[in-house]
Amino acid sequence: MRIGFLDCFAGMSSSRFIGALASAGVPEQILQDAVDALDIGARLELMHVKRSNIATIKAYISFDISENGLNFSHDFLRSFQDEKVNNKQLLGTIQALISNASLPVKAKKLILETFQNLAEAQAKISGLPIEEISFHEIKALNTIVGVTVCCVACVWLKIDQWYVSPLNVGSGIKKDSKGFLPIPTPVTLELLGNEVLIYASGPQKELLTPTCAALLKALKTSYQPCPPILISRIGYGGGRMEYDNLPNFLRLCVGTTTKGKNTQSVIGEIVIVEAEFAKSSQDALIELQTHLYANGAKFVYTVPIYSVFNQMTDKVVIFCLPEHADEMRRFLFQRLKTAYVHWRIEKYENLIHYDENVNTPWGKIKVIVGQLLNNQIVSVVPDKTTCRSIAKAHDLSTVEIEETVKRLFFSGKS
Repeated sequence: MRIGFLDCFAGMSSSRFIGALASAGVPEQILQDAVDALDIGARLELMHVKRSNIATIKAYISFDISENGLNFSHDFLRSFQDEKVNNKQLLGTIQALISNASLPVKAKKLILETFQNLAEAQAKISGLPIEEISFHEIKALNTIVGVTVCCVACVWLKIDQWYVSPLNVGSGIKKDSKGFLPIPTPVTLELLGNEVLIYASGPQKELLTPTCAALLKALKTSYQPCPPILISRIGYGGGRMEYDNLPNFLRLCVGTTTKGKNTQSVIGEIVIVEAEFAKSSQDALIELQTHLYANGAKFVYTVPIYSVFNQMTDKVVIFCLPEHADEMRRFLFQRLKTAYVHWRIEKYENLIHYDENVNTPWGKIKVIVGQLLNNQIVSVVPDKTTCRSIAKAHDLSTVEIEETVKRLFFSGKS
């Protein structure tokens, strides 16, 4: 499982993220191609600068400017400049620009989701429909270019799961086109949600932009502790200036989970869908389960139900991710002709599992270790076949061998 860990001790901006991605090995040509694909006269410059005596890459976005200013011959730029264009049209114009650009499909989806997140958060905070909000967060052209480059680079890295440290959001007051706002802004907090650890340290200014908060949400970033990883790449994205009391750069670590670990180790939500239907043959039940697994079910089982009238029915129970729940319910209604379907959302957590060898008086014995995302080890299971074989050879009980292996495992960790 490929992990991306963002260390946001100085917050996060799209320019620092681009610099960190480039520093971590994303080819400059990939980034330049993303800029060129927009075809709006934008330029990306990557500069090597030092921040707190650390070599970083600073990204700078500019635009081709004629004697009369920006060249607004492009339909998108004309719409962007036109003050009469309302914000719903502006969002639609951006969506059309991204949809028509020669960008990877996954990157397009990520970009569009980022701007949709931003619009929905602004609408909720303003208490207005999207078409009536003051969508000033995307009134800067470099915001659109920055998000595009970040998303293309993220897709190129092929990260399976993003993690982020507690976020330094900054503090103070900022001025925008509508007045003054506290830092972090209400839009930023709305995008982060209620399960994110934030704090303020360093200069009194905005360290985490709303755009990056929207991007983190689109990346399905986990704010749980990052699992143990083997780091393969490290990138440093430099900010515009040096701070007296804060290293102004974003650190990106890319790596993989330790060999042998279960890649499904997450805390999240699962939907449980249940339905009763007429008693079916074994072949029909197998066919039902096969179809459900093929369409996104994580786990399926059926049980017989006996009613008070001595009538027999079957009950199917499906565990699936939230994005597959609608399809599961629709299928059950159509296929089973049932009158009702029950469903509920529950929290779940999977252990991280990995193998480890323990040195014992009888040689090395493999154990399977179960670990929570906070690195706490909660189970150690010695290989039972090996333990039984050793117990038989030395006239000992299998339980005694297993307990000795566990004790030696934990003594080696202390």
